[in-house]
Amino acid sequence: MNAAQDPAPRRRRSELADALRRRVVGALSSGALRRGERLPSAREVAAEIDADPRLVLAAYRILAKEGVVEIRRRSGIYVASTPQVQGGPAVVADGWLVDVLSEAVEHGIPATRVGDWLKRCTTTRRLRAAVIADTVDQLDAFCGELRDDYGVDAVPFAPEAIDRPGGLPPEMIAADFVLASDGHADRLRAALAPLRKRVVAVSTRTRLSPEWKRMLARAPIYVVVADARSLLGYDERVLGDLAPRFRPLVLGRDDLRQIPPGANVYVSRSARRRLGNASLPGRMLPTERAFAAETVRELLGLVVTANLSAMVS
Repeated sequence: MNAAQDPAPRRRRSELADALRRRVVGALSSGALRRGERLPSAREVAAEIDADPRLVLAAYRILAKEGVVEIRRRSGIYVASTPQVQGGPAVVADGWLVDVLSEAVEHGIPATRVGDWLKRCTTTRRLRAAVIADTVDQLDAFCGELRDDYGVDAVPFAPEAIDRPGGLPPEMIAADFVLASDGHADRLRAALAPLRKRVVAVSTRTRLSPEWKRMLARAPIYVVVADARSLLGYDERVLGDLAPRFRPLVLGRDDLRQIPPGANVYVSRSARRRLGNASLPGRMLPTERAFAAETVRELLGLVVTANLSAMVS
């Protein structure tokens, strides 16, 4: 098989395009990037991830075709300057939308009916999940994301529920599936094996994205959480020289008035809920999604399969 026939470079290019797309969209959502802002060059990204610059440029071209970025000759690569549509995504990727609608037409679904069809594939049957995580910040993040992004009702449990005297809680047994952080998934699989219940082991996004590193390089970020354990792992081994600019604050323990006006502030879902209508000084960064791409795909597989079954039964 010659290089032109080898699917490996094509797969690597597609995987890199996916990673760069998530990076751009995530940075737009968090405020780390703005429309029309210059992005790292193919050579800079290649040096960061130890890849061939030609492969990175090919991935950027995929995003340019989708409408996520603009490649300007002799100038560089920029976030697409298309204006945001109210209630829409962080960046309107018109090329991607055309691809999705074209695929739908090829599968026998008129473009004008795709929206209704997709809605039925996710809302015909509402699933219920039992969620196990170590901290209240994780629990709120997982449950909130299940509800907001997948239309799944979620019941939170502390890890102690796994070893509860008398067996697992009835609400956990009655759930359509169980979602758990890595450390608890294997124990739950063993406990739920007789019931043949699906256990999803959560894979979370990278703790410190390149966009956060760039923001930290410019100014401190104050991170407000509800549970001090949520800050474990944010040490100098992860943050390196940026550690002094990472300012963690625990709700109920630390004085939030120390946040300067205009500072970048990230507040976890759980902390936001506990703060209620109380305002904080500084510039609030949007809530980041917790689930990594592999978990997103697994969850969507569960939702779509269950809904398709409900539609034909």
